[in-house]
Amino acid sequence: YEAAGTKAQTNGLEAGKDYTARFGASGITYTYITNDDQALEKATSAGPFDLMHPCHENLPDYVSRGLVQPFDTSRLPSFKQLNPYLVKQGQVDGKQYMIPWDWGYGSLTYRTDHVASSDATGWELAWNKKYSGKISLWSGASTNFEVAALKLGFPKMDDLTTSQIAAAKASLLQQKPLNKLYWESEYSQMQPDIKSGTVWIAYSWQDTLVSMKAAGVPVAFMNPSQGRLSWLCGYMLGVDTKNYYHAHDYVESFINHNACAQMTNLYYYGTSNASVKPSEIKNQELVTALKLGDPSAIAASDVHLQTWSPHRAALELAWQEVVAA
Repeated sequence: YEAAGTKAQTNGLEAGKDYTARFGASGITYTYITNDDQALEKATSAGPFDLMHPCHENLPDYVSRGLVQPFDTSRLPSFKQLNPYLVKQGQVDGKQYMIPWDWGYGSLTYRTDHVASSDATGWELAWNKKYSGKISLWSGASTNFEVAALKLGFPKMDDLTTSQIAAAKASLLQQKPLNKLYWESEYSQMQPDIKSGTVWIAYSWQDTLVSMKAAGVPVAFMNPSQGRLSWLCGYMLGVDTKNYYHAHDYVESFINHNACAQMTNLYYYGTSNASVKPSEIKNQELVTALKLGDPSAIAASDVHLQTWSPHRAALELAWQEVVAA
């Protein structure tokens, strides 16, 4: 997600070009994270940062730790074009702490030439011993507990009781011997592993479906009987930024109509800018998969929007015990 015009941007993203064309790119630097747990840790210990791009389920933690401040939305001309439902998800006590930008779904992508469709009906696919050594879950602690919770039939996947956390941990420990690796990089690990056949089943986002099909790899993006996960990410403004006005200009260069349309066509993620029409998306399979015409698709009855967990510390500890086992 590096801004166009910076040396760091090598994927063809055009978002940010309005900012770099106006102010240059020499003063922009980035630090990277591989999951939401690491993002919060880095924001707490390695800052200060002008802007951060985490996902919204951790928003209360950033606010409660005093890491971020509200945006002045009057300084964002494109703010009025953003999906009101997504905008509300970025608010705490009525203040706009997050500017939503990208959203999508989480599920299991599987190789249809190796995995029987009759096996790919729910999250239990990741526990199927038939595919031992060909499964790869993500390294994200909270996501894996959400997956385990749904597999076990716990509907409140982000508000687990102590006994439910223990049950989810036990389930993940049962799954671990089947798991090839907990991937950290989508583009250098997970997608290449699916493409090469190193793994046949992987936790992923919907962009993997489009990328693999474009490469001629036979895959499907599972619609679990228990429901897919859905997610929403965006920009947060560091509380100690010395570039308050520049930070707003930078975010505006990402959320405007053209930048958002191009992001969806490049990365296959949904966009928060509601002025982007389904007809502007080149891949119509993506339009169907994302339900781009539905402004509240990520909160539909057949998906589970990842939200804040009041038991985050317990989840992180339990996940560390799974990894260490």
